[in-house]
Amino acid sequence: NHNHNHNHNDADDSHDALRKLVFAGDANVDADGHVNVHVDVDGPPKFLCGMTSSSVVVWDLDRGVASHSISVSGGDAVLCDVAAAGGMLFALVRSPSTGKCRVHQYDVTKEKETPVKKIKAGSVGAGAASAGGGAVAVAGSIA
Repeated sequence: NHNHNHNHNDADDSHDALRKLVFAGDANVDADGHVNVHVDVDGPPKFLCGMTSSSVVVWDLDRGVASHSISVSGGDAVLCDVAAAGGMLFALVRSPSTGKCRVHQYDVTKEKETPVKKIKAGSVGAGAASAGGGAVAVAGSIA
């Protein structure tokens, strides 16, 4: 006899599990990803971003609340991976129908779903596209 007691709320209704967590908004990194060399103490990150299959949930760690979500999949687009630097979130998005990939850049400090920038990232063949693969990494530069 298996008795499963699940508490559901509106966020759970989509059954869209978190696939990856990244911290964003480090206190000594500006929104462009540049390290502020004049800050001696590394502060804690300001945001935690949780990737699902089609969106990113952003938690404000100072307030302890889910601040907002960013829906990055439009049409047939698939969210493949996320990375963060400073207050910026970078989402690798792929279109299965065309195989084209883009990196969408979002400012997590602002509660907007509109990307700051979209960067063309090439395309992948049918085999790689069906595997759902792809990863994005970000390296900040010292100002």
